[in-house]
Amino acid sequence: MRFSKIIILVLGLVFAVSAMDAQKWKLRRYEAIAGIGTAHYFGDIGGAADENNLFGLKDIELFNTRPSFYLGARYKIRQNIAVKANFVFGLLAGDDEGSKNNERNFAFTTKIFEPSAQIEFSIISEEQKYRTTAMFNKQGMINNYSQFNVYGFAGIGAVMAWPKAKKDFVDRYDSDHSKAGLAFPLGVGVKYVFSANLSIGLEFGGRITTTDYLDGYTSQYSKANDVYYFAVFNAIYRLKTSRTSLPIIGRQRASSFL
Repeated sequence: MRFSKIIILVLGLVFAVSAMDAQKWKLRRYEAIAGIGTAHYFGDIGGAADENNLFGLKDIELFNTRPSFYLGARYKIRQNIAVKANFVFGLLAGDDEGSKNNERNFAFTTKIFEPSAQIEFSIISEEQKYRTTAMFNKQGMINNYSQFNVYGFAGIGAVMAWPKAKKDFVDRYDSDHSKAGLAFPLGVGVKYVFSANLSIGLEFGGRITTTDYLDGYTSQYSKANDVYYFAVFNAIYRLKTSRTSLPIIGRQRASSFL
């Protein structure tokens, strides 16, 4: 009888831990995000010196890399699925010097602003199944957070630009065309989890757009609309979630929530 009771007790603990594991992600469904990174432009000004540009890799110009600044908010719908609102401000630049259009001598800089909504699918989630060797943290509380989260994302948003012509482009700049359009983010990200509250992350994503005037210029030889990329290093703070699925701000207590 004693042996059977032990078996029942062990099985009960296993089921209890599994149930807690399945629900743990609901305790922190909201994340506030802030970051800084780089912005890269691919359009009608600048680029590689020839058509053989290794699928666009040779179009990357380090001297024309500019900064970007990021704010966002994430909400988990499921353990491996989240939605995110993004607000990105960045600078872009392009220069014909050293490109296949070197003699044209066009150059530009621009500010861009992108609000967007994205959906994320985690390949590796923060919430992993319990390991018997790591069920409790230093405070004696159950701890099931993995150190890494890897995800892919896709979305839709808007992009607005304020280009400024430079060099010989000043005489050809056309200000009549709209510098706004739709943007379609697509990329990957990784997070390193320090604790239930804090993480850092790195995200890289390209933006396909519906406009060819982010640089203020297009031509009859243009084969595609302007494209840009962001690479962002960010800091992430996870908020506790109440029983009504609302974020808990400040020192408000969440009953039995950890």
